[in-house]
Amino acid sequence: MNFSQPQKKHWPLTHKIAFKFVFTYFVLFILLLLLALFLEAPLRWFAKYILYWGADFQMGSTGSGDRSFDYVRLGLNLVLTLLIGGVWSISDRKRLSYNILFYWFQVILRVFLFLAMLLYGMVKIFKGQFADASLELLLQPVGNMSPMGLAWTFMGHSFAYSFFIGFAEVLGGVLLLYRKTLTLGSMIIIGVMTNVAVMNFTYDIPVKLFSIHLVVMASVLLFADRHRMINIFFKNKAVEQTNHFVPKMNATFKKAISGAKVFVLIVLTLVVIIQGFVRFDLNDQLKSKSEFYGIWESQLFVKNNDTLMPLLTDSYQWRYLIVNYKHKAAVKKMNDSIDRYQFEIKQELKDIIFKRNTDSIPQRFSYTFNTPEQLQLRGTLDGDSLYIQFKRKPELDFRLLNRKFHWVNESTYNY
Repeated sequence: MNFSQPQKKHWPLTHKIAFKFVFTYFVLFILLLLLALFLEAPLRWFAKYILYWGADFQMGSTGSGDRSFDYVRLGLNLVLTLLIGGVWSISDRKRLSYNILFYWFQVILRVFLFLAMLLYGMVKIFKGQFADASLELLLQPVGNMSPMGLAWTFMGHSFAYSFFIGFAEVLGGVLLLYRKTLTLGSMIIIGVMTNVAVMNFTYDIPVKLFSIHLVVMASVLLFADRHRMINIFFKNKAVEQTNHFVPKMNATFKKAISGAKVFVLIVLTLVVIIQGFVRFDLNDQLKSKSEFYGIWESQLFVKNNDTLMPLLTDSYQWRYLIVNYKHKAAVKKMNDSIDRYQFEIKQELKDIIFKRNTDSIPQRFSYTFNTPEQLQLRGTLDGDSLYIQFKRKPELDFRLLNRKFHWVNESTYNY
């Protein structure tokens, strides 16, 4: 392919054909990604009659980017690329070059990658993607974690590390805004997103397809400067300044684009600097601010006037009451099974109401705080009268939270 910065007037036939297929594939990928929800009928028809997968797949958002729907869309992307690219190659084989179209193809990739890196990076910088370990997670054995849960816990534990990765992603995207820094931005994105893609595969994180496409898009941009890269990194040769091909554009339009770039750069710089000092946490807004926040460990459990012994096989007795997020609570039983409830506090009545998501039947308890660290609940659950005494478990009891940074370590601390 003639993916090079100094454009030629005559492209070899193989380069023209390759460009048509690459251009078609990535433009279709972006369009299908943005418009897929409006193409439900064609996608279901394609899955049923072309792929023979059947049309029964979910199209709604689930947080996964590797659904059956995403693979159907990928299949449609490939088939359309072969059809359109083939017809285009036959019908337009006499054209000498695609310099102008290649320029705008690069612009499309740069804008898409910039927006993707901005989204990826900012949710890390503001801890919207990787939150601190939840109170429930602190009680979960590592062996019971999913690979993705382990990766999320690792990434969310350190604000500085998450900030660093997010900053690298934003930096790579910002550098794509200027042609002079396009090569450097592509290299940064390839580095950071290859790490993301490998983590997605090795920890079974369901964003494999999208992360691979981001790496390949950045590689296409970097490939345009391949000759100079090879000379610098492998042949130890001097390289000359590149005269980039730029089509004629309205002067006012060019000034508007330049101004927009400067504005974006200033805003992002200020936002990142401020966040570095403020440490605003998006997930912190979801946490409960009530006096119930915390891990409450059962000290006494009385059911129908009988005091139950704390047997680890008991599937009824509460071991922990966990209040982490607003209007939500989790009850961890002695056998480690978990019940989840909607959690409503009636402070004027000194009552709390539990509601399961499955039946929504209110279970009312009266509460008393003997001290801020001691809680009593008295009420009825599914027809059984319960009286439970709790003690708040200090978060610093967990090694993950109480082990701080040390400049000097006389030995390893690996548990």
